[in-house]
Amino acid sequence: MHAEELRRFLAEKTGRPVRLRINDNLRSMLTARRDGTGPGLVLSVHRMFLRADADTLEALARFASGPTPAVRARIRDYINRNLHQPDAVIHRPPRRQAVGTPQGRHRELATRAERLNGEYFAGVLDFRIAWSTTRRRFARQYGVTLGTWNLRQRLIRIHPMLDNPYVPELFLDFVVYHEMAHVAVPSEPGGNGRIQHHTRAFRAMERRFAGYRWALAWEERWIAHLIAEWNGTGTLPAEALDRP
Repeated sequence: MHAEELRRFLAEKTGRPVRLRINDNLRSMLTARRDGTGPGLVLSVHRMFLRADADTLEALARFASGPTPAVRARIRDYINRNLHQPDAVIHRPPRRQAVGTPQGRHRELATRAERLNGEYFAGVLDFRIAWSTTRRRFARQYGVTLGTWNLRQRLIRIHPMLDNPYVPELFLDFVVYHEMAHVAVPSEPGGNGRIQHHTRAFRAMERRFAGYRWALAWEERWIAHLIAEWNGTGTLPAEALDRP
């Protein structure tokens, strides 16, 4: 089905004018809202729905009008069955972004990741790891992303602010382990068309890390200092190497 066919189908089923956008998002795969104060609907729909079966298309139309728990479950089941199909997420060229290397100024990541892979995952995880090349400053403490997992590239990136001799080895291990847990535990569709990355299964695996509580305590105690040093407005003191 082409996008215009889907738009006409949804307009006919809902009885309302529909503006439709096809997305390639992995976080927000399906959204529906009123078009201002008028009767129309605005939908953003993941590309995978262009090849949906008749029952799923009917559920999609009901989702647009006002989803029920049963409709959400039907949509969630479809996303879950199609999320990890190669053609579900690879439709446009990825943004050009420097990959970086595992070797930082103070810390090396590849050997660390290999050790953690063997220790916690029997060495079976398949991924690459590198320091991120970002130089952006953080405007605030909350929402700091210390690591990311890119499914398309099978690449873990670690923020270079952790390439710091005063960041404990165990804390860096935890950040790397956290991203490796994303490799091991697939994301799942939530009830609102959004992808849940930190599922119950993920949280259970995260707690398996031997220094889990220590790492959370260290982050609570020192993250503001670490960000201040990265922003050039403060320092991470040597005592950060001590236990929090």
